[in-house]
Formats: sequence, structure tokens, C-alpha cells
Amino acid sequence: MRALEIPHFERLSDVERVALAEDILSSLRDAESLPSPIAHHVELDRRWAAFQANPALALSKEQFHKRVATLKR
Repeated sequence: MRALEIPHFERLSDVERVALAEDILSSLRDAESLPSPIAHHVELDRRWAAFQANPALALSKEQFHKRVATLKR
């Protein structure tokens, strides 16, 4: 089914469309079985290439936790 096949879809506000999308996503029976979006793979490839080009960019586990703790403040 396509969105435009939903009766009166074109009349829904953006807020109503987001609510509908959230309802659909929360109703998925097995979300873990869905393939990862291509954009995720592209981003992982980009980050891996950046790391390989300069491994010093990586954070240690301790540095990561410290940075997260700082951001939470």
C-alpha cells in the first residue's frame, strides 16, 4: 500500500502524518529482521575510511564515556 492510497491522506497535517508513521513503526512485528537502511551502510563506510586514514581520530572507551558524561550535563 502506498501513502496516497490511504483515504484523505493528502488532508493530513505534517503532525498527523508523523503520528501515523509512528503508529505504523510501533506495529511492526519483527523490526529486528528488517534490513538496515542504505544510508547507515554509507555512513559506516565513511567513518571506517576516516578511521583508516587517521586512526588517531578514534576515542578510547574511557574517552568516549567521559565525552558522553560531559554532554549529559
